[in-house]
Amino acid sequence: MILPLAILAAYIVFCILVGLCGSQRRMGFTGTFLLSLAITPVIGLLVLLITGPSRRAEMARRAELARQTELLRRARSS
Repeated sequence: MILPLAILAAYIVFCILVGLCGSQRRMGFTGTFLLSLAITPVIGLLVLLITGPSRRAEMARRAELARQTELLRRARSS
């Protein structure tokens, strides 16, 4: 009886980890978690590889890239 509960707990923990990996993706934590819970965490990870980053994460990445580019321009012109 304890072994099936341990397997179920491990499955849910893996689903939560996949959900955390997907928190910066378009599906978000909830979508990724529910998908991995309904199917399998392995399929959830494969879906994460296919989906792109969220718009918010992409905008933050572009802003950081623009900031670094500006710092490099200033350093070269000095």
